[in-house]
Amino acid sequence: MTCIMRRLARKVGPVEHDKFIESHALEFELRREIKRLQEYRTAGITNFCSAITYDHLKKTREEEHLKCTMLSEVLQYIQDSSACQQWLRRQADIDSGLSRSIPVASNSGRRSAPPLNLIGLPGTEKLNEKEKELCQMVRFVPGAYLEYKSALLNECNKQGGLRLAQARALIKIDVNKIWKIYDFLIREGYITKG
Repeated sequence: MTCIMRRLARKVGPVEHDKFIESHALEFELRREIKRLQEYRTAGITNFCSAITYDHLKKTREEEHLKCTMLSEVLQYIQDSSACQQWLRRQADIDSGLSRSIPVASNSGRRSAPPLNLIGLPGTEKLNEKEKELCQMVRFVPGAYLEYKSALLNECNKQGGLRLAQARALIKIDVNKIWKIYDFLIREGYITKG
């Protein structure tokens, strides 16, 4: 590649060569930005506030994945792996500030996910304590919760009430999560059943 660039530099002047190099650098930056925007679109992100949250959570997931990979490599050399995993999980929870207990396994054999840490996430300051608790337990990013809440309130005001089926049709997310939001909003008096 450098040989080709040297030949090109000999054929064109220094100013044209610099412009060529700058245009290649600009092309590289534009391609990278297009790829990033396409990733946002694939993930269903439509505004830059959500993109910032997405990038933050993606970075956190990558760090967690790296930790899990390193832990699995370490654990294969330890004799009592189950006790070691339990201890490491407890330590990770303590280090992240989540809790001092290990998540309890459900009947299906799957562990329940730990509560979402809302510290530093945009929109957290707009939530009251009950809404923060809901977002932590259901694992909603505050910005997304506020968008869903706003959409449900608007629809309820238009219709004079809202049924769960209407809420499901309005917001395309996991059925269990929409049920929890719907139930919470009714219980707190934000919306009424239709």
